[in-house]
Amino acid sequence: MTTIPISANTGIRIPARTSPKSEQTEDVEHIGVSVAKAAEMIGVCERTIWKMAKAGAIRSIRIGTRCIFSVQSLRELVDGKKPAENAENASES
Repeated sequence: MTTIPISANTGIRIPARTSPKSEQTEDVEHIGVSVAKAAEMIGVCERTIWKMAKAGAIRSIRIGTRCIFSVQSLRELVDGKKPAENAENASES
């Protein structure tokens, strides 16, 4: 276990904290991502993501002040499916 000295004079040590959040998120498959991550995933700028969402090409949801974009919708866009096909497939499920 790694320890961090509090003070060189006291000799008191506390265990170093590990970040459980970073360990947990590595194995999680996300269903929604931020605008920055969505842009990175398909290789466009953030403004293009906003335009596609406004046009209905990408599904998104607003949670508080954040806008989360559907990973499935991004994959369908890259695979060449049209937004109308996306809506029809969702209603059949």
